[in-house]
Amino acid sequence: VLLEACREGFDEKLQIRISRATFFYGFEYLGVGERLVQTPLTDKCYLTLAEALHSRLGGNPFGPAGTGKTESVKALGAQLGRMVLVFNCDEAFDFNAMGRIFVGLCNCGAWGCFDEFNRLEERILSAVSQQILNIQVGLKEGAKEIPLMGKSVKLHPDMGSFVTMNPGYAGRSN
Repeated sequence: VLLEACREGFDEKLQIRISRATFFYGFEYLGVGERLVQTPLTDKCYLTLAEALHSRLGGNPFGPAGTGKTESVKALGAQLGRMVLVFNCDEAFDFNAMGRIFVGLCNCGAWGCFDEFNRLEERILSAVSQQILNIQVGLKEGAKEIPLMGKSVKLHPDMGSFVTMNPGYAGRSN
């Protein structure tokens, strides 16, 4: 990871480079958190997520429970100074609840990590996937606003969406 300060007018911004992706540090103070143990797998995860963000997409860590998928997203966000909000998906989540969450994330530029995404019902998965697609297309096109929940919503360019899935559990959509 390469850090460098650059001057743009009178504003100083801290740039972080991971592979070919460049991010401005978000300066979101989250307190002193616990550190994630760095392994070759977490390094690979950071590189993959950084490339996905560079391509204006989100990330989809996938694997067995307890392997650090959500923690890796949170740790990368902390290293980039970004607010990461984690939502544990369950059967109670519906299209409107997810839509309200996406509207908030788009407005403020925070990252949303939707844990155990495959616990959502299939009909909800389909509708939510369409919302995520609208956000990703807006980010790729550099749109200032996108259609979401039947209205025009401001789209912050730093917004990120991540979904984690645990395969093979009964009662889950794979």
